[in-house]
Amino acid sequence: MKSSMFAKAAAVAAIAVGSLAVGQAAQARTNVYFSVDVPAPVYVAPQPVYVAPRPAYVTPPEVVYQPVYSGRGDWRWREAQWRREEWRREQWRRHHQHGWDGHR
Repeated sequence: MKSSMFAKAAAVAAIAVGSLAVGQAAQARTNVYFSVDVPAPVYVAPQPVYVAPRPAYVTPPEVVYQPVYSGRGDWRWREAQWRREEWRREQWRRHHQHGWDGHR
């Protein structure tokens, strides 16, 4: 029992000496500072993101082509031209047959 008493006394003595050493280091002073650091804002560029466009499938409209007659190579134009010339010839004949030009 004496050994356990001695161990207890040694432990209490060690704690007392340790608390005295700590008590000397921690003295109450008025120049105690407390600071909280706030980091400055830092800009970080976002990572580039590529999004592929959605495919667009459009059916082409149905196209029906009709022949277009335009120009002097067109048979309809030639027929109309022929009819105009025939009308002019007929009018000229009628005009000269009746003596409308004043030469008869």
